[in-house]
Parts: sequence; C-alpha cells; structure tokens
Amino acid sequence: FIRTGHVRELLERRCRNTAAQVSIMRLFDENYEFSEKRTPIVRPTRLYANTGESMKRPEVKRFVNRVIERFVPSRTDVAVLIPCSAKKPYSQSQSHIKFQSAIQNRAHEIIITSPLGIVPRELERIYPAGHYDVPVTGYWDGEERAFITDAIARYFEKNRYEKVFVHLDGDSLGIAEAALKRAGIVYEITASERLTSAESLKKLQDALQGYRKVSPDIIGGTVSYQFGATHENFDSSKLKLKGKFLREKVLRGNQQLFSVDTETGCFRPTFDGWELIESGYRVYIDNFVPQGDILAPGVSDCDRDIREGDEVLVVGENALATGKAMMGADEMLSSRRGVAVRVRKVKKL
Repeated sequence: FIRTGHVRELLERRCRNTAAQVSIMRLFDENYEFSEKRTPIVRPTRLYANTGESMKRPEVKRFVNRVIERFVPSRTDVAVLIPCSAKKPYSQSQSHIKFQSAIQNRAHEIIITSPLGIVPRELERIYPAGHYDVPVTGYWDGEERAFITDAIARYFEKNRYEKVFVHLDGDSLGIAEAALKRAGIVYEITASERLTSAESLKKLQDALQGYRKVSPDIIGGTVSYQFGATHENFDSSKLKLKGKFLREKVLRGNQQLFSVDTETGCFRPTFDGWELIESGYRVYIDNFVPQGDILAPGVSDCDRDIREGDEVLVVGENALATGKAMMGADEMLSSRRGVAVRVRKVKKL
C-alpha cells in the first residue's frame, strides 16, 4: 500500500473495525492545515473515493479550494452544468461526446461530481479529476449533498455567469438548483427525460443558440490551477496545445514551453515556460551547479506553497534547474537528508 500510494484507502477500510479508529480518522481530517502540507499534490495511482471520509481527504479539499480560488474560466457569460461519467477523462466517454456535440463550445462546461464537487472542462485531465473512481448508484447522502452544494455555490459566488443551463437529473439536479439559488444565479433546466436522449440533447442545443463559440482554454486553465497564474500575468492567447491526447506539448511558435505529464495531466515547464510564471514554486540553492538531484541540505530556501509532486524551478547563483519536488516546503527546509528535488534539466548561468 505504501509503494502504490494507497495508504489512505487502507486506513479508510481498516478504521471501520472499531469506533476509536473512526474517531481518530475524523480528528485527523479536521486538521486540514496539517495534513494538506504533507499530502502529495499528485500521485501516479487512482484515488478511490469509496467512503464518506473520502470527501475529507486533503486531495479533495485542495482540489475544490484551488478550483474556486485559483482557476480562471475560459468565459463567464454562459455555463452549462453536466454530470460526470465513469470513464476518465470525461470527454472520452460516450455521454460526454454527445453533450459536447450539442454544446458545440457555446458554453463553459462544468462537470458536477462526487467527491470533487465541480470539475471545469479545462481541468478534466488533472489529478485527481482524471484519476478517481467512485461508486455510482445515483444516490447521494446528506454529507455529499452538503459538500457539493457548498462547492458549487462558492464557485458561482466568485464567478458571476450571466446565464447558467442545468443539464442534470436526479439528486444532482436538486443539489445544483439549491447551490445556484444560494449564489443568486439565473438558471434554466434543459433536460426533459434521459440526459442523453435525442429530445434532451435537442433542448440543450436549442437553448444555446446564438451564443458565441469559445474553445476551452486548457492551457490558461491548467496554469492558473497548477501555478496560481492569472490573466493579468499569464497570456495564453498565442500558445498552442499540439500532439496526441495526453501527450501534448504547449508551443509558442516552434518554442516548447510545457509538456504534459501523462500520469497526472499536469504541465511540466521548460526553462522558457518558467519565464511566463513570474513567481511561486521556486527552490533556492547556494552557488553550486547541480550534478544530479537536489538534496535537502542543499536547499537554502523555498516557496511555502510547494508540496510533494509539484513542478518547481531551482534557482541558484550559478545555475537554474527544472524538476519535481519530492518533499513539501516544510520538510524540504527541516530535513537533513533525502532528495528534495528530482532534477530534470540544468542550465548553467
């Protein structure tokens, strides 16, 4: 379980044996500030959300908070809420192929799901949105309803769309309606029977007539979510995403700025890419040129937002390096041994 990154799943399974263990798990989850700093930002394995405690996992709370606080949507004139799918990324599922055919990029697509709450289309490939499994029964319990209602409401309280279309049914429809009413958003329901029926899809397509087509800004959305960049300091209008699905590269002309990590969906900046990210995710070293990975004793300082698994830029007097953090900021600064950054490339200054 340690090797595969499934310790949390093991704890959720085993804690059911005694009331004391359940209490310990709940007390641990209440201390989000402590656990979040020590939880990797990504992992190469799936997140299994099989219990009520799964909604309180640091990865889940962090995803919701980043979507609300960091993510910059491609547009805020019109949005459509659609359900999730068992297949990930969602856009590869049969139901979402039908939804996208009806929407035709005329609205910002927001997927409603448990336990993540909301997943903008731009982020469907990023961990954990593209890497989780959840029991699908159509029934959402009280805790799920409250958590997801709050996530939707908080998102729409920050992002004031002019019009929202709701293409949902069952419990998810009631949750979305309650959240949108709380946020004071005008909405219209477009589903009449089965969500993928010809009648429902036609109703959705007709409702979006006249709205302009805007392709999802996957580059801008990913960079805003992953690095906290905003429209003011990151312009994605001249950047292109090229290559096979999940193996793309972000280019400006012929210059590569980012590659996509196939295991996590996150961006890996090149040195040129880091120039577009003005601040954050820096690890500082003294006046030496790295000959391999950066060890913890070699780190003089780092940005406090860094978590294990984050892409980072190593900055020194004599060299720059790109790589992945193998420790969170607190551990990086307090450890006397261990790899702090797995270095990918080094550039002498």
